[in-house]
Amino acid sequence: MSPATPNSAARDTSSSPHRWRSALWIGSGALLGLLVGVLLQYARVERAQQQVADASAALQAARLEATLSAAVIEAQGGRFEVARQHASDFYTGLQRRLLPVTDGAPQSELRTMLAERDSIITALARNDPASPGTLEGVLIRLRQTVHRAALDSSNVPGTP
Repeated sequence: MSPATPNSAARDTSSSPHRWRSALWIGSGALLGLLVGVLLQYARVERAQQQVADASAALQAARLEATLSAAVIEAQGGRFEVARQHASDFYTGLQRRLLPVTDGAPQSELRTMLAERDSIITALARNDPASPGTLEGVLIRLRQTVHRAALDSSNVPGTP
């Protein structure tokens, strides 16, 4: 029995570094696989967050367009006070919600529209018969600007 003991002890010591090396390679591979998986999920989350932000901006633009459309309809019907309230809501939403999420040329155009706020609100408060046409012009420019911004964001790589 004693001759078998030294033999098995020699075998254990020679295979022990091999076992450690194998365990280290397996552990490293598992850690690398985990890291790759985490990075892939992070990229998916980033892409999903960007899609949500884009959808939110599009929803805000659609709501503002609807509010401005309501102002145009009310002004055309001679209900200037209701039109003024809708126009005021539109400009407040434009400043607080749409302007911060827009950049480049569309943002410049939105700032130009925002600069017209006081004159349009005043014209509606005075029941100016030219105000429906002015509001309609703002609505057309808003649609063109939002459409241009949507086209710009669709050209960004990775955006569906």
